[in-house]
Amino acid sequence: MSPSDLATEAAGLEAIQLTEAQACDFELLITGALSPLTEYGSAFPLRAGRAFPLGARLALRDGFNERLGVLTVGACEPDDGGLLIHGPVEPIRRPRWRGFEPLRLTPDELREIHGACLAWVPEPWPTDAEAASAERLASESGLPIVVFVPSHYPLHVSLSARVRAAQSAAPAAKLVILPLADPALLPEALRNYGAARRVPSQAGSLSPSVAAIRDAEQPSRSAQGFCLWFTGLPSSGKSTVASEVATLLDERGRRFTFLDGDVVRTHLSKGLGFSREDRDTNILRIGWVASEIVRHRGVAICAAVSPYEATRERVRAMMGEDQFILIHIATPAEVCETRDVKGFYAQARSGAITGFTGVDDPYEIPSKPSLRLETTNAAARENALAVMEYLVQVGFL
Repeated sequence: MSPSDLATEAAGLEAIQLTEAQACDFELLITGALSPLTEYGSAFPLRAGRAFPLGARLALRDGFNERLGVLTVGACEPDDGGLLIHGPVEPIRRPRWRGFEPLRLTPDELREIHGACLAWVPEPWPTDAEAASAERLASESGLPIVVFVPSHYPLHVSLSARVRAAQSAAPAAKLVILPLADPALLPEALRNYGAARRVPSQAGSLSPSVAAIRDAEQPSRSAQGFCLWFTGLPSSGKSTVASEVATLLDERGRRFTFLDGDVVRTHLSKGLGFSREDRDTNILRIGWVASEIVRHRGVAICAAVSPYEATRERVRAMMGEDQFILIHIATPAEVCETRDVKGFYAQARSGAITGFTGVDDPYEIPSKPSLRLETTNAAARENALAVMEYLVQVGFL
């Protein structure tokens, strides 16, 4: 089937919307960068929010709802509350990325130019020691230097800055942007791009031009963005503590955006229900908005039940480990029930409503929160001050 015919079919199929990281994986898969892998399988599955029948054909779309390919479901296996899908993919096109189009070569395109090459992968800033090693190894081996720049890591450094730094450090070398979000895939991708040798990573000084790019890109810790993610049972006090934190940040002159779970459901997530899939969609929407705020060096304060560990970890991955501060408001269910002015706990226990977190739907206690606060014997202001103290300790304030 031609790509145009496949795109026509995909228009009528049920779709899976890929994250940016999944779109990177998809491009590596269809361009041969992960050869001999040619489809999603047990070693390289596609994570989805729910199960699909075997043999189902699913359109894969990017964040802009563009059709990338069609996946035929060969198997589904459960994993941390989600599903891992296996099956072959028929590509329609590669994902479209912003900028640097001439640098986004496929393995076949690069091998046609160079055959074998010497791979240099700055992590993320090319050092003078690495530049010297690259010149020496190229002279010894006779291999051309190719500087590979991963497109989606590290998250805290923009692709533009990493490309400009690589161009400054190795102006005569070929530069290739890898559609890569998972560092574990780098060795296999380099092999398929024809890398016969690799320049070892070496700490050391930076050239003045690279140092200037780094300094402009990496503000001090106190000028970086971060996300305060408050999780806990309904009526645990998440929004109350988060509001106190917002007041304290405002008093210090720090701008923030407050994303409350109940408010988000009346706007961004209007129409979603309370199935596991809809809950995950709601949390991932909040997480995506928060990640954009953090990326632009703002502060996102999020208060949402977010009951599932796997979904919280997906939100963490959107903005990076260092920028995501998970705060568990650890109020016991029996205390939450006494504070429930809307009467949801009572309705859930009577069977009037179903799927209520803490009654007939689970709340998965965070295994690695940045802070765990209790509200039974501590006032909201006291807990907010504990959050502020933590922010000072880690350098955000």
